Amino acid sequence: MARVFVTGAKGQVGSELEYALLKAGHQVVSSSHQSLDISQYDNVRSALQASGVDIVVNTAAFTNVERAESEKAVAYSVNALGARNLATCCAQLDIPLIHLSTDYVFAVDKEGPHKEDDATEGRSVYAKSKLEGEHFVLDSGCKALIIRTSWLFGRFGRNFVKIMLSLARERHEIAVVSDQLGNPTPVRALAEAIVKIIPQVLKPTFKDFGLYHFSGFEATSWDDFAREIFRQAQQQHVINHEITVVSISSDEYKSKAMRPHDSRLNCDKFKRTFGITMPYWPQYLAEVIRAYKRESKGQLPLDGYDHTLTAFVTDEHGKLQPAPDITTLDLQAGTSGSESADSADSAEAEANDRDAEASADAAASEQKSAESAEPESTEDKA
Repeated sequence: MARVFVTGAKGQVGSELEYALLKAGHQVVSSSHQSLDISQYDNVRSALQASGVDIVVNTAAFTNVERAESEKAVAYSVNALGARNLATCCAQLDIPLIHLSTDYVFAVDKEGPHKEDDATEGRSVYAKSKLEGEHFVLDSGCKALIIRTSWLFGRFGRNFVKIMLSLARERHEIAVVSDQLGNPTPVRALAEAIVKIIPQVLKPTFKDFGLYHFSGFEATSWDDFAREIFRQAQQQHVINHEITVVSISSDEYKSKAMRPHDSRLNCDKFKRTFGITMPYWPQYLAEVIRAYKRESKGQLPLDGYDHTLTAFVTDEHGKLQPAPDITTLDLQAGTSGSESADSADSAEAEANDRDAEASADAAASEQKSAESAEPESTEDKA
């Protein structure tokens, strides 16, 4: 079993990844923005040296697409500088790195599905900062996998699915963007895929480092994604009234940041290299709806696992038990003083929830009859 360093561990992706790693028997050293500011090189190097880990998974990211337009320095400090620091230290210490990135690196008007070697052209601050982070990682000389993903939704944190469910509790009509295509990606499937590939990546003979894509199938639009959410929520009696999804164009959604109209990802390289099939995202909606239902009752999203804590280990019976000495990294220096690097996911992001809220707020401020909702990014703010 491996010892794995997870950044952004309390975000949407980080929480699910930590759980999957522990269930598989791995040791986890988890860091949040409170314990480690990845934009500070000395702190990153000290943390990696002290942890004695075999591999690093970076799920930390500033993913608020709208806020990034006005908080450029913060976005770049996490998405670009943070990625560079992790990659540089991993190269120096000969530790493999798995770095999560986003579909937003592709041009807003380019048709997908996008392959890993397709031309990139980030238009928003968020996209440019993530793309610069990719370049830093690739140029660092470290053994790195960069996994681009999209439209993340999961049991932990807030995301597009949970935002839609929250809006549906109070409304009968919700307006959602219809002219953007992409691949919703279940966070659990992404986390479990990372857990599966770690043993391969750690083999001395593994040489297939570089860019990869991982996303759910089939591709859809945001408004059809919302319709499937509501259909399954009604089956679970989370919603007991009819919801009308009103399709609107991107032009009707007032946004400072430009978003891709087609962010579909071609994942053939990942499937070919690791033998892992992409997840059928509708099959994962039910568990996220159940998590939302539990949270609405004041319960943990996943019974028996408190993702707000950092210290767990699997005991001899396969159950998670507190173990601070194994899973907690509590550095006293280097906190970022901002939630921007760790409350999602990311990756990560979440990650889609903040923009959904922003669009809903914008709709409300314009006194529209229906509340507009568009997700923010492809990645968990982890």
